[in-house]
Formats: sequence, structure tokens, C-alpha cells
Amino acid sequence: MNEPYFCKYCRAAINVADVNVATDIALCRSCGKTMTFSEIVSLPGIPAADLQNPPKGVRIEDDLAGARTVIYKKINPAVWFLIPFAAFWSGASMFGIYGRQFSKGVFEPTMSLFGLPFLFGTVVLLSIIAFLLFGCWRIRFAQEICEVSAGVGPIRWTRRQAYDRTSRVSLQLSNVRVNNVPQEVICLETNGKALKFGSMIRGEAKSYIAAVVRQTVAGG
Repeated sequence: MNEPYFCKYCRAAINVADVNVATDIALCRSCGKTMTFSEIVSLPGIPAADLQNPPKGVRIEDDLAGARTVIYKKINPAVWFLIPFAAFWSGASMFGIYGRQFSKGVFEPTMSLFGLPFLFGTVVLLSIIAFLLFGCWRIRFAQEICEVSAGVGPIRWTRRQAYDRTSRVSLQLSNVRVNNVPQEVICLETNGKALKFGSMIRGEAKSYIAAVVRQTVAGG
């Protein structure tokens, strides 16, 4: 069975019978608009999302004002490797550099300066562990603005992107690798500006959230 393409205007599926590769024209029978085939051939097909049955770790909240929030919270298995690594690496370095000074009641400026990169690395490592254990993603749609934030409690990374019915939503490969395998990111593109996020969202949850994003920007 041939995989359908998707209309760049309404996101409806376009049957291969409505695509003329020779003239580079595609017709969407749902909205009646035409577009070049080259515009849609690069858009990966993202299946429709069942908003009533999200996968584990995903929750959708629609409020009375018309805003929609997609929340993803799930412990990443990588944290079970990072916890013992942090305990060994950070514990050994911090005790060896600062612990001994504290136990002897002395301050060694040279050794303390030498330990600053290890201290910074420990803070970063513990921040990553905290996010993998307790952090969550929030993707909020309100007044044609998509706001994506990730973090723990009030400490969050946040980005915003305007969207409309012409916005493109796709899954693209990123520079983030897990076991040397490039991870996909969700990409929301409007008028040449792209918001990419979700490289650490796992499995079917990422595809589902991409589908919700696509349906929402299309007015669904």
C-alpha cells in the first residue's frame, strides 16, 4: 500500500493518485488547494493522534479559554546509569579535592581552583539527573503561539513560536545521539522560523506529541 502525503495547508492525507510528479503538482481534495509535490514529499507522514488515548507519560489539558497544553513526564532509563556514575565520579573528585581540605580545616587556593571544573561538571550532572527523574515537558498552544518548556518546577528552559494553518510540523533527525544513533526532534516551522524540541522524549510519545502538534496548528 502506498504511503499518503500530507497537505501543507490542512494536513489532510493526499492520495498518490492526486499527485502528478511530472508537473510537480499535488491536489488536496479536503481543502481543494494545490501545491508543488516537492513541498510535501519531504514532510514525513505523522499519523493522527487519538486525544482520548494518549500513551503512557503523556497528558493533554484543554481549558475553557481554548488553550491546549500537552504534558510529558516519564523517568528516562538513562538515569539509572547516571546515578552510580555521578556517585563514583563526583563523589571521588569532590572528596579528594574539597573534602580533605574541610576535614583538615585548611584552605588550599591552588587545589580549590583546580577543582572548579569538577565542581561545575558535578552541578551539570546532578541537574541532568534531576530532570530525568522529576522533570517534564510542557507544550502549550494559546492565541496562535506555541510555548515549549522543559525543566523541574520553576527552573525551566522556555521557547516560543508563532503558528498558523500554513505551519509545517515534522520529525527531523537531530545532532543528539543515543548509542551513536541520531535522535529525532519535533519541528514546528512557520515562515522560515523553526522551533525544534523533544530529542529526549522517548518512543511512541514523541510521535504522538508530534501528531497532536500537527492537529492543533491545523485547527484540530
